Amino acid sequence: MIKNILAFLFFILITCLAQASETDSTFGKWSLQSRADFGFIIAHRPALVPLQEGHVKGFEITAQRQTIGTSDWENIFYYPSYGITTAFFDLGSPDHLGYGIAIYPFIDFPLSKRFGKGLHFRYGMGLGYIEKPFNAVTNIKNAAIGSHLNGVIHFDLHAEKAISKKSKLELGAGITHYSNGSYELPNLGINIATVNLAYHHSFGDNLAIKKREVPKSDNRLQVHIYAGGFLKKVYPPNGKRFFAGTLSGMLFKQVNPKSAWGLGTDLFYDKSLSYRIDKLEAGNTSSLNNFRPGIYGAYHLSIKHLGLMFNMGYYLYTKWKGDGNVYHRICIRYYFDKTFLCVNLKTHYAKADFIEMGVGVRIGKK
Repeated sequence: MIKNILAFLFFILITCLAQASETDSTFGKWSLQSRADFGFIIAHRPALVPLQEGHVKGFEITAQRQTIGTSDWENIFYYPSYGITTAFFDLGSPDHLGYGIAIYPFIDFPLSKRFGKGLHFRYGMGLGYIEKPFNAVTNIKNAAIGSHLNGVIHFDLHAEKAISKKSKLELGAGITHYSNGSYELPNLGINIATVNLAYHHSFGDNLAIKKREVPKSDNRLQVHIYAGGFLKKVYPPNGKRFFAGTLSGMLFKQVNPKSAWGLGTDLFYDKSLSYRIDKLEAGNTSSLNNFRPGIYGAYHLSIKHLGLMFNMGYYLYTKWKGDGNVYHRICIRYYFDKTFLCVNLKTHYAKADFIEMGVGVRIGKK
């Protein structure tokens, strides 16, 4: 059944792309969108299979604004739109998950230089609510999430088709991720894969697109240094919280107005490591075991004062072997002049390790 639905939606998607029309003006100043979702929870760990009782069904309301090229970043990214989405999901497991709510701001990036034509990639981060988290007495089968309140990351790929001067249909597929960054346990995370169909209506006057030359970016080498951390739990779920933090330095190179690459080093301090090591090797409680040095590569997307960054790293040394040697980070930064604020989610593959809430400086910028 689900394969037939996906094949049908893929056929419609190709048709939308083939018939998409290019234009030099927006559909209006702002718009509202209603979207229906249908999908399933991804069981990225065997413990999550019992939560796949039924399909996920969802409904979303979005308010968004279309950019027209007034700022450099709008031209650089081919006139994206931005807004906020409120989503409601029936998670398909009434006894163990119940319903989920997500509220997140987003940016919708066109993937074609021609305005009004081609695929779009939407990326958003915000907050979410899960009705029925893990409970050691009443909900022990929920091995995915241990808190009502969680962080949410959403991304999807979609195509648009105009059906009138003010209306469009949108067809796509995406993933919505819930996690609390190990502040509560369990925290394997909930990953919802969906296909979706949306109706999009615009309001206000049509605005002309301002296409102009984009100035060159500052491509000088920079050094970024930041420190951040937060509290985390380790098993058992009702155990105490430990502090985990990071001191990080990175060589940062802007290669074009959109993209930058980085190469960095980390020094992690995680007070839970010696606690876990001592449980396996009694008496081995040295505080030095809480330190883990690492190196990482980074890709950075520059959006005016906002930075979206993705890291892949490797521990040069770790006494605790339960996490493996590879780690990842999803980062969001807000830049001022020489300083920035950041919120990062550090993970080992799809399993959250801890949240880095921090502040940093950048050296070498004009």
